[in-house]
Amino acid sequence: MVPQGQQQESERVRVLLVEDEWFIRFDVAEELRGAGFEVVEASTADDAMDYISTGERIDALITDVRMPGTLDGLDLAGKVRVMQPMLLILVASGSTELESAASRVGGFISKPYDPKQIAMLIAEMLGPAL
Repeated sequence: MVPQGQQQESERVRVLLVEDEWFIRFDVAEELRGAGFEVVEASTADDAMDYISTGERIDALITDVRMPGTLDGLDLAGKVRVMQPMLLILVASGSTELESAASRVGGFISKPYDPKQIAMLIAEMLGPAL
């Protein structure tokens, strides 16, 4: 992993983090930034879809499942998987019965989780892309 500040902003891995709980989103975003990732935050899957629709590059998507709005995290992950089949997608939920559905569109992360584990998991899964 390249320490923050040694890559230009446009070259850093860009993670779209979708989480409606502010404290969780803040902790995970700070951990990811500290690990050298560029982080775009969204509080709903609808907001995340709006961002993706702009055509901005993302290298990874982390999304919670249950959120307010017309889309939940599984809907978002499914739509993004169709648009970007090779994108790293991680779906988080405190409900382990959603693991099977999440695994069809990406990886599953059981909540609660340690934000450091998320940063390490993304770095491990993206490997040489970092």
